[in-house]
Amino acid sequence: MTDNLTRRTVLKAVGSTSLAMVGGLATTGTAAAYTIDSDLRQTADVTGGQIDTAVNAVSPGSSLVGLGDTWVDVQGNRSINALYMAAHAALESAWGRSDIAQEKNNIYGFDARDICPSECADEYASFEQCTRQVMEYVDQEYLTPGGTYYEGATLRGMNVHYATDPQWAEKIASIMNDLDAELPNGGGGGGGGFSDGDRVTPTTSLNTRHRPGTESEILGTMSPGTVGEIMNGPTDADGYTWWGVHWLDDDIWGWSAGQYLTDA
Repeated sequence: MTDNLTRRTVLKAVGSTSLAMVGGLATTGTAAAYTIDSDLRQTADVTGGQIDTAVNAVSPGSSLVGLGDTWVDVQGNRSINALYMAAHAALESAWGRSDIAQEKNNIYGFDARDICPSECADEYASFEQCTRQVMEYVDQEYLTPGGTYYEGATLRGMNVHYATDPQWAEKIASIMNDLDAELPNGGGGGGGGFSDGDRVTPTTSLNTRHRPGTESEILGTMSPGTVGEIMNGPTDADGYTWWGVHWLDDDIWGWSAGQYLTDA
């Protein structure tokens, strides 16, 4: 590794998704916070007000503004990612503007079948009621092992049975990333909303690895109180959200799971 190729540069490269060679290392371009394989059980570090602000920034005047607290409450009760719920509603209801949303308060297209989308769609008393009832069903039938339609707690898994559109998962992931980009510190994709330069410390003994992922080489194990500096991230792999960290006292540069990091 040359002096001109800093460790920060290597961490930036290793956190990407397209293969490249950096300093002799096979690495992978900057990954989005969310993909179709992100774990929808990973909660987002976000408030209802922040989601409302993000929704309005992406789709000004959206009728979904005001649901932020509901999505965060359901996230807390059911461990379903709040940004997924917002993005799912945005896609199915045209950001709350569809006829079904306006006439039936159905923002998830629930039971809006291809042969009778309007007639068959369920009706709800409010957007909030729709959110709570539909997400209860999604929780039990799509995201829980043993559920009727469980194929994994990811957008890819849900797409097998939930929607006939083969691009449904990709569309929701794209909206999740649009919303995430409008959150403070980029939202973080769950596991903490950090930015380059933030100081962090583990909440428990925490491995730091050569690359994002549980199969990557362990470079060291950090104890609570050890201080590191965020260099890159987030990127999702193996059910965790990973951050590139320079652990200052030990001068170790690696990737650690954000679920076990907190502000130093």
